[in-house]
Amino acid sequence: MTGGRSHGACPRDNPQLAALLAEARLSAAELARTVNALAAAQQIALTYDRTSVAHWLKGSKPRQPVPDLVALALGRHIGRPVTVEETGLAPPSAAARPRAGGQQSPEDLARGLASLCRADIDPSHRAALVREIYVPLADLPVWRPPSASAEPPPRPSLPSAPQVAAVDGPRLSHLTNVFADLWDRYGGGHARSALAAYMADDMCRLLAFPGSSRPRDCQFSGAAQLVHVLARMTADAGHAQLAQHYYAGALALAETAGDRKVYAITLRAMSVQAVRLGFLAQGWETADRAVHVADSRCGPAAQAFVLSQRAVVHARLHREKEALADLAQAEAEHGHATSTPAGPFSSYPRSGLEFQRAEVFDALGSAEDAIRALASAAQRRSDAQRRPKALTQARLAALLLRAGRLDAACVQWHAFLSSYPHLRSAEADAALRDLREGLRPYQRHESAAGVLRHARACTPPRRDPVGPGGGTPPP
Repeated sequence: MTGGRSHGACPRDNPQLAALLAEARLSAAELARTVNALAAAQQIALTYDRTSVAHWLKGSKPRQPVPDLVALALGRHIGRPVTVEETGLAPPSAAARPRAGGQQSPEDLARGLASLCRADIDPSHRAALVREIYVPLADLPVWRPPSASAEPPPRPSLPSAPQVAAVDGPRLSHLTNVFADLWDRYGGGHARSALAAYMADDMCRLLAFPGSSRPRDCQFSGAAQLVHVLARMTADAGHAQLAQHYYAGALALAETAGDRKVYAITLRAMSVQAVRLGFLAQGWETADRAVHVADSRCGPAAQAFVLSQRAVVHARLHREKEALADLAQAEAEHGHATSTPAGPFSSYPRSGLEFQRAEVFDALGSAEDAIRALASAAQRRSDAQRRPKALTQARLAALLLRAGRLDAACVQWHAFLSSYPHLRSAEADAALRDLREGLRPYQRHESAAGVLRHARACTPPRRDPVGPGGGTPPP
């Protein structure tokens, strides 16, 4: 690919892009390489070069998500956020995307979420949504719980709302557990649209007509948990920016409910996504804010959960002392956690903490400690947790191979491949690509050859045909 498609009949000069290139002190070739690298981090294959940038400077406008990537690349070099409009690459008819988040009335929050979910489940709108590239938030959310005196206005025309709200808590909790279990078993690409459809219809209608006091808080807290699960499924389906929109909605709902725990857990999930995509600054800020929000009122399991993620980010930033301190505190909090019923917002399994320990040790260069922690995590995962268990096995295999233990790595990769055909997960797809790339130098070795044959026999599940990771890159 050497150029973008023009959206205008007559190409015009683009002095805005030229000025930004000068400010960033980038050549056309350097900008093209940076755009390609940012795209590759989000599983988008681009091959732009200096001639492509020359076309943009003459007025050509590439299709999304390329303008977003150009703005992100320039912002990184300049040291401040750059909008697509500043680059001169935004098409004149660019439509605003629905967003959720911010301090809003229940009606406005419900309307925003409904708009986002309905666009997601409509094939004619979903393509544009999932093609958006991930851009770190310019302003991270700040926890602002509602005042104790805040009460929703009375609704005399809906006398049954409080009675309906009284039964919503258990129902929403059950639905959260159902969809979280489906995600664990089959990956985020399975049943994700069903959850979005439920949010667009039943859940958003319920939020628009909340009860009062505690019933209302239960409604919004339950909705925040469901939207959080939808966000994580969306991220696992490979749609990072759409997931960030849902995370913003989960934060707004948790804030409305005064639910510190769900708010902190959502910030932690945003940190995981940012780190995975290579945005360590955002990963650090969201992880740190999660730790500060999750105070003793959230319970030791939640505190251990957010501390373990901040430990990982510390380690990635080569802050060994701080990483080990957070990890030790996470271990202590985990030891104080009670045996509450298992659930995505009520407990933190030891397998999850062991996985985070492995990530910390690996980032700090302690390979054998990381391998032992990952082996423990894999052993503790149940077969019902097919996705996390398979990803743990793939991660363990990669570390074993790096340590020169090829045969042991192949055992773990066979285990991963046995689960892979059942999963619709962008992370599992990435692990499969890493497997093939990692074993290519050893393909003449009997063990490695057997794994590669197993990999070829695995028919990839059908994927969403649009968006990052979905196949055809934008021109």
